[in-house]
Amino acid sequence: MDKIRFALIGAGNIGRIYGDAFAHVPDAEIAVVCDPVIAAAEALAGKVGAAYTGDYAEAVTRTDVDAVVVATPSGTHAEIAVAAAEAGKHLLVEKPLDITLERVDAIVAAAEKTGVTLGSVFPLRFSAGVHKTRLALAAGRLGRLALADVFVKWYRPQSYYDGSWRGTWALDGGGALMNQSIHQIDLAQWLAGPVTSVIGRTATLAHKMETEDTASAVLTMQNGALGVIQGSTASWPGDQARVELHGDRGTIALEEGRIVRWNLEDASPSEEEAMLNLETGGGTGAADPTAIGYEKHRRQIADFVGALREGRPPAVQGAEGRRAVEIILAIYRSAESGLPVSLPLE
Repeated sequence: MDKIRFALIGAGNIGRIYGDAFAHVPDAEIAVVCDPVIAAAEALAGKVGAAYTGDYAEAVTRTDVDAVVVATPSGTHAEIAVAAAEAGKHLLVEKPLDITLERVDAIVAAAEKTGVTLGSVFPLRFSAGVHKTRLALAAGRLGRLALADVFVKWYRPQSYYDGSWRGTWALDGGGALMNQSIHQIDLAQWLAGPVTSVIGRTATLAHKMETEDTASAVLTMQNGALGVIQGSTASWPGDQARVELHGDRGTIALEEGRIVRWNLEDASPSEEEAMLNLETGGGTGAADPTAIGYEKHRRQIADFVGALREGRPPAVQGAEGRRAVEIILAIYRSAESGLPVSLPLE
């Protein structure tokens, strides 16, 4: 069976993680690496055994490409993804799908119009602990859900932002929320949402950058539960990102998708022990964005390839990527106005 051949657009930090992940997906390969910094494209291409180019329009129209991974600065995703869809290529797009709802919707519409498969990259959804947590919630084992909280207390040095697209409104679309906290925000809304309203505050406290390096928000869920989001890149030395879910019959806490607390009223000691040992600790981006590891990306790529093989939707479809972006944009809107903001956004 022929391998699914991908164009990897973007040879930066996350592009290199894709290079490692693809090496462990037997029925997929990178055919071409694209980056406007030719030296970066050439270096990664040499590592993965692919061609390279500086022109994404060339990469997405190649006849030896079946699908495209978009791993470029966030505010460039729509332009590349729409071009790839129009070329008939399937799409796996890094978070966020893009930085405005209009651009996100343009990607979704292009995929629907051309009939290509669109996946939104949220690797934490492929954690075994997240899967078990979702099953427990669906079975009502936490009882009446009361709180769904997100804590992303990470650290980035000033050099991370200097001379970069990061922390700019035009290309990053935000800071600690849109770039770093979005994975955990997606988990919270997927497990406990949807979110119906937010009250947000943002600040830039420790860095010279356009966007926020610190944010807090209060959430109201459709099911009545409340929650908080705290996201920061100004919290040295950086803690593992955490999602906590509390109900009147149980509490589950996840760190980077791994279960670190499983206290359910109906759980036996052996079940609790099994859940705590379900997965070993993986990488974390708490202090180093390159330290997240490739395993969960590998799982998502494998699922996406399986979806193409089997003619089914991927586990994380494109429209799913819209939800976390909308929540973050609502927090920004609330922070600007000082008022609560309801979802869906107008």
